[in-house]
Amino acid sequence: MGYHTLHYCNILSMPTIKETSNETKLREDLKQVCNLAYNKGLISGTEGNFSARLSEDLILVTPRNSHKGSIEISDFVTVDLNGTTISNGKKEPTSELALHLEAYKKRPDVTSVVHAHPPTVVSFSVAGLDFNQPAIPEIIVLLGEVPTVPYCEPGTHKLGELVGAYFEKHDAVILDHHGVVTLGKSIYNAYYKLESLEHAAKIMHSAYSLGEIKNLEESSIDELINQRHKTYGKKVELREGKKLFRSVNSTFKLKNVFKKLTDNNSPVFQRVISLVNELMLTAVQRTTYCQKLSITEQEELSKELTGSFLGMILGRFISKKGV
Repeated sequence: MGYHTLHYCNILSMPTIKETSNETKLREDLKQVCNLAYNKGLISGTEGNFSARLSEDLILVTPRNSHKGSIEISDFVTVDLNGTTISNGKKEPTSELALHLEAYKKRPDVTSVVHAHPPTVVSFSVAGLDFNQPAIPEIIVLLGEVPTVPYCEPGTHKLGELVGAYFEKHDAVILDHHGVVTLGKSIYNAYYKLESLEHAAKIMHSAYSLGEIKNLEESSIDELINQRHKTYGKKVELREGKKLFRSVNSTFKLKNVFKKLTDNNSPVFQRVISLVNELMLTAVQRTTYCQKLSITEQEELSKELTGSFLGMILGRFISKKGV
């Protein structure tokens, strides 16, 4: 974790881009990050959009329907904070421009915005699972809380306004059934946050497949939050507050287990079926009746008994209220 903390701290200390003389370098950096996101599988096709502050009132943004794996530095469009295109009139800015404009308006400290569709992170919202779990120390230090914004139609001003309220407190948000937005002090800083989120999501996905996610103890969470605020400064602490993750419900609930066990794609569910079937087959083979059956018939009978047994157990489970 020390490596990550030091790495991100150095990124955050980079000077804010204020002069248009840096435009060529900024275009090159945007191009490289677009290429990285595409090559890492964090976007596909013409998905995703990226921007960086060119001056106090101008930003460079990816054009609409552009392939980020083959984008050129001349493709980026200059717009003002009202969304008016200033240069490269041959290309339109991204359809998600409202997201970017809201970020810059709500957060004057932000110089770059990344919006992508990292598959594992997005799968959490599609599955209705809460990603904002205090389970991975590096994510707590790097980003604090990462909330999921309620679904809103992509590419609309309404989405920009909705997400803008979250930008006031958070550097990264998940858009329900859609994607992720990360903010940064540089385009690389915003992109590294995206990579870290996807990596964390893969770990949590594996944890879910093995059982349950075990959150850190409250005292450990507080220590990590203190480390975050010491690393990134008083402004971050004032923006998000000292007490994070207090709304996370870590109480074990049987209904969550039931949901997981009845998911046909769950390896846990498949293992349960296999174990019950083995027990049923052993029980069948010990009966006198079994001596009259072939091996194939014994296996078919055990499968029928397994189905009936699980159906009875789960049926009773469903009928119980308040589980």
